[in-house]
Amino acid sequence: MSKIINLSRRDFLKAGGIACAGLVLGFYLPHQRSLTQAMAAEPLFDPNAFLRIGADGTVTMIVNKSEMGQGVYTSLPMLIAEELECDWSKVRVEAAPVDPVYVNLQTGIQMTGGSMSVKVEWERMRKVGAAAREMLISAAAETWKVERSSLRAENGKVIHSSGKALTYAQLAETAARMPVPEKVPLKDPSAFTIIGKPRRRLDTPMKVNGRGLFGYDVTRPGMLTALVARPPVFGGKVKSFEASKAKAIPDVREVVQVESGIAVVADNFWAAKRGRDALQIVWDNGPPAALSTQALREQFAAMAQSPGMTARKDGDPEKAFASVSKRVSAEYEVPYLAHAAMEPLNCFVDLRPDSCEIWTGTQFQTVDRDNAAKVAGLNPEKVSIHTTLLGGGFGRRANPHSDFVVMGVEVARAVKKPVKVVWTREDDIKGGSYRPMWYSSLNAGLD
Repeated sequence: MSKIINLSRRDFLKAGGIACAGLVLGFYLPHQRSLTQAMAAEPLFDPNAFLRIGADGTVTMIVNKSEMGQGVYTSLPMLIAEELECDWSKVRVEAAPVDPVYVNLQTGIQMTGGSMSVKVEWERMRKVGAAAREMLISAAAETWKVERSSLRAENGKVIHSSGKALTYAQLAETAARMPVPEKVPLKDPSAFTIIGKPRRRLDTPMKVNGRGLFGYDVTRPGMLTALVARPPVFGGKVKSFEASKAKAIPDVREVVQVESGIAVVADNFWAAKRGRDALQIVWDNGPPAALSTQALREQFAAMAQSPGMTARKDGDPEKAFASVSKRVSAEYEVPYLAHAAMEPLNCFVDLRPDSCEIWTGTQFQTVDRDNAAKVAGLNPEKVSIHTTLLGGGFGRRANPHSDFVVMGVEVARAVKKPVKVVWTREDDIKGGSYRPMWYSSLNAGLD
């Protein structure tokens, strides 16, 4: 768990700038402040830095997107490293905490999805790297008392025209005192040495040697494990239940009813699973008409024959159709589909009277934090989400209801102990937020 760190404002300054005598680059929107200004007004320093250079030369990049196998823990650092001119072998990655500065600039919330990560962060991440590069060059100019024009940055060093060089590690402490430039020059694409070139992924070693932390891997002292028996249909409710057999299973600690269903809380997964299997529940599934996928399909098919909205119109299609020599029609449909991510859903929650700490693999940090705060009865600022690696997402870990996160908070609130709520593969397949059903009717005419 120590590999993915959610730093407080104070700890961020200590770890990145003071204790390590390194350089922390804060990137502020809509304006920027120097590190010295931030340190002088420490309570105003938001943990919104994307880059930290340590005294040992390690370059830590704070990634505001969730890594679920798509390679974002490598692609976004590549954008920073390209402009920073750093040594790629010294680059490390940390997951960003939940903070307004990390929001997706297109959606306005902190999230990962829609194939937007590189597109949206293309300019911002490059500016982060370029700003740090310029500060390091300024630090070298001050150290050597030379003109900046005689210096260049290359492979983690600032090099003078005479050939002498200083590493970023040697310059970090001085660079931390330089003001963050408001405007920075960005490289011409023809000069790229990292972007568009093969690079080894930064997340592969941790996944190969087992250091990589997925939500399912999270353990904490005193942690309990819970499985929730949920309604067999969406919208269903618990009518009644009998828990005596579940409570008789060794290591089962509690059986509690929450908004999501009936939670069996135990010392380990298998006890919770056996306890849940032993529950006797009578469900109220609601009106049968609400459960008909066939009715929805028929409704979609009828809607597909209506004129609908016009996205683009060239010429007069209606008139042209009247004189075509051949007409071709086709219907396409896709049913509701489970996302079927490799790692089933899970969420660890440590809920206390004045705080809530959550560890999970999520694509929807802002929404999940806000929904968790509502259930916990806390202000969103009191809820910390630590984003782990995701064993697949595909949108399942980005839904407006935050179902698996809310469920975790509900159970933690009921048992008043740290608890990890786990979904089985069966739970996830039959009870997830499915990919949407789709129906299209296409018509074409040939002359």
